Amino acid sequence: MDPGLHVKQAINHLNKILSYYPFVQEGDQATVALTPEDWQVVADAMFRMGTPKEVFPDAIEEYALTEDHRAIRLRTADCLITVEAG
Repeated sequence: MDPGLHVKQAINHLNKILSYYPFVQEGDQATVALTPEDWQVVADAMFRMGTPKEVFPDAIEEYALTEDHRAIRLRTADCLITVEAG
């Protein structure tokens, strides 16, 4: 699949999250905030556009919406990352 601009932007945000979370990681968890607009781009690509999981960075093993659809949970090999709109 050749991702469109919206999905490419989401992948860019996800790569930034993956680069940043080790700096705020506490044990096996981390919380990262994106602007509301950037958070929505990621949420759209992951949950509304039918984007195949294979398009997202390999480090993301699982992902889900949590907290009544106000946060995105990403699981990597060593961390559970909560992505909030802030």
